[in-house]
Amino acid sequence: ELYRMGQTNLLGRYPIHFHMLGDCPDCYVKDSSIHRSYYRCVSIHGTHYTTTTENVAYDVRGYCYYLEDGVEQFNTLSYNLAAHIHSIGPVPWGGGGQTTDIFQQSATLTLPADVTASGFYITNVHNHIIGNAASGGWAGFAFPNLAEAIGAHRGREAF
Repeated sequence: ELYRMGQTNLLGRYPIHFHMLGDCPDCYVKDSSIHRSYYRCVSIHGTHYTTTTENVAYDVRGYCYYLEDGVEQFNTLSYNLAAHIHSIGPVPWGGGGQTTDIFQQSATLTLPADVTASGFYITNVHNHIIGNAASGGWAGFAFPNLAEAIGAHRGREAF
């Protein structure tokens, strides 16, 4: 059980963070509960071949299951639940539809995408996304179309 973990708007301060490990087929998080998280659930950053399976996350700020820069590949996210997801920053909806104002990075909003927080943030389709469920937030699953990698991997090919 991971309860009241993470630090809102602080990069790298997540309950579980696979950080720049390269190929890591022995890395996994399984059968865990993450609730009342102040920032995300599981972040996979510059790491490949991990397994995140059969976890439950509830009452989370920001994106929950999060592929960070767009270079992460061959990870398995299977049979996870993300529920009661909260956006960070100003509420983006109000006019209807799936469009928002443009938000910029600031002291109160480290990652502008978090105003549309969802259960799953999948920046690279070269991963195995199987049987997951999401409720709450802007949408259940976000698949941003990245032209190139972002963050620490900026300038590298995303796919």
